[in-house]
Amino acid sequence: MKNLHIKSNIVIGVLAILAILSYILVENTLYMKKQAYFQDKIEASNTTKKALKTLKDKRLKNVIFIDKINDPNETGIIGQRHSQITTGTGSLPIKLSTTNPNFAALGVQLLKDAHIKEGDNVAVCMTGSFPALDIAILVAIEQVKANPILIASTTSSSWGANDPNFTILDMLSVLKEEGILNTNYKYASIGGNQDTGMSLSNKGRELIKEALKRNHIELLNKGDLLLNIKERLKIIDQEAKGKTIKLFINIGGGIASLGSNDNKKAVKAGLHKSFKLKKFPDKYGVMYEMAKRKTPIINLANVSQLMRKYDLPKNPVPLPKIGEGKLYNKLSYNLWIVSGALLLLFLVLAFFVYIDKRNNKLGNDIISEEIQI
Repeated sequence: MKNLHIKSNIVIGVLAILAILSYILVENTLYMKKQAYFQDKIEASNTTKKALKTLKDKRLKNVIFIDKINDPNETGIIGQRHSQITTGTGSLPIKLSTTNPNFAALGVQLLKDAHIKEGDNVAVCMTGSFPALDIAILVAIEQVKANPILIASTTSSSWGANDPNFTILDMLSVLKEEGILNTNYKYASIGGNQDTGMSLSNKGRELIKEALKRNHIELLNKGDLLLNIKERLKIIDQEAKGKTIKLFINIGGGIASLGSNDNKKAVKAGLHKSFKLKKFPDKYGVMYEMAKRKTPIINLANVSQLMRKYDLPKNPVPLPKIGEGKLYNKLSYNLWIVSGALLLLFLVLAFFVYIDKRNNKLGNDIISEEIQI
């Protein structure tokens, strides 16, 4: 019995040593594995970086100073706390976070996850509240060669594109003139309360109309929210030219797109390949109508949820380099080494079991012979 106990300890010891050595080997052969769509992500993020630099240079030409306190990375894309076209409060840290050009890589990932291909129609409703995110997503759509059908709400919450002289419409025009974006669009609403700017002053609404006029965009305003929603859907279908809308993207908290603040809370950020209509508290909004059509949805409100999921840093200073993060690379195990280590442990264990059974059989045979004698 003593010898058997010693042998058991030897077996356990050998297996433990092999397991430790295998673990060390596996952990020391971890490598950075490029994630899917790596090149598209790199190119989209570089284009977004170029776009944001172009907009910054444009603002500086107009002698608009950069607020280094509230825009520590000096992106020039962060607006003011208040202005005549500001519709509500916004989170400065989140808006600073979205100035990271790597959000374009997130856009590519979500579009690919939605199986968007070249030539597919992608309807987009966005506000001026997250201009850097707006640009990153449009760049991503163009990177995968899809066809964006865009309708913008011109107003913005605080810290967004709320400069009356440099609205989201102006930004898109600059990027088109510079050949960075090719997205064509014809209509934009005022935005804000009821999508008609009810919370703005008369002066604020006039400033929006001036921005529409100088950018050659037609005002979408049918008088109330429900009519504006209906008009958006009509425009989207017209621009689709008889082809299916393969995806709907909402960026920001536009009321016509979401339908209501309750809907905004109900629909989590990210890709929804299908969505149960009963989950919408209020049964209206472009997003709700798209869900009725069984059109996949990407919701880019509450983006902090996506930042956690895809490891995009909050309010980074300085901005991350393009290509950093798990959207591009991820630590992975060498499956050949992992499989080999497991196989070795299995074979060694099987060998000890075999020897043990053989010794037991030999012992039983000897005992049987002694009994027969």
